[in-house]
Amino acid sequence: MKWIFLAVAGLLLNGTGLSFFGDAVIKKMAHPDALNAWFWEGTFSLVLINAGICCVIEAALTRLKAR
Repeated sequence: MKWIFLAVAGLLLNGTGLSFFGDAVIKKMAHPDALNAWFWEGTFSLVLINAGICCVIEAALTRLKAR
């Protein structure tokens, strides 16, 4: 049951991270000189994407160990 929670959490984190990433790209294109407008949001999005990937991998490993 733990692997289902991790898989869903990973997919949600990936989707959220990609949404933040897209917004950061739009902000960068609109205001390339305003570093603070997009930098932190882009950094946060990469953290979310990587956390989502880690959760999905952990879910797969947990599922494989349960067999």
